Amino acid sequence: MTSEIKVIALDLDGVLFDGSSATFTISQQVGLKDQYIALFQRMAQEGMDLRDSIIEGAKIWKGRPIDAAYHYLIKRLPLMEGAAETVSTLKKWDYEVGCISSGVSQYFMEPLSRRLNLDFAYSNILGSDDGVLDGTVQYIMGGPEKATTILQYVQIKEHSQECIASVGNDLNDLDIFKFSRFSIAFNPVDKRVSDAASVTVDSKDLRDILPYFERS
Repeated sequence: MTSEIKVIALDLDGVLFDGSSATFTISQQVGLKDQYIALFQRMAQEGMDLRDSIIEGAKIWKGRPIDAAYHYLIKRLPLMEGAAETVSTLKKWDYEVGCISSGVSQYFMEPLSRRLNLDFAYSNILGSDDGVLDGTVQYIMGGPEKATTILQYVQIKEHSQECIASVGNDLNDLDIFKFSRFSIAFNPVDKRVSDAASVTVDSKDLRDILPYFERS
């Protein structure tokens, strides 16, 4: 089945990043830890959905300058064991490999893309004014948007929709799984994620997905 695959879309949180929230990890290093903890508490108390949590999360960064400090923090971000080798190996096997994330903004995704030499990288898009984040979200990368994004990517590349594979761990990956010829639930946080995927991989080493894509 994987012989027809050309494009592999990886999630960030819990897949490329060894943790549930790369944004929270970075927020701790820039003095925003308490604001995020308060947001997580609100999310639990109010049953906040993904879209609202992204909107509220963006407000926390209002007034923060857009500068190279984020690039330095991304370089130190703890990746999943074997993440860099997995990406480089897949690329050596002639796959186009990228990341589509609901958990971060373009200001984190761009340096991550350079760090891993990704072929594509998409995320939430935050608003800014004169080099300062303005607390708004210009584009929300929810579950349906992740699916739309990968479909647009393969269309631009003039690939068939049948060439898509995806690796995710959360409920917001269900939509992209639907449009994937092959999908992997990597350490899924919910049984529904595993049920929707072609296979499930429970591991703390991302290299364990490689046997499913190895070229014959």
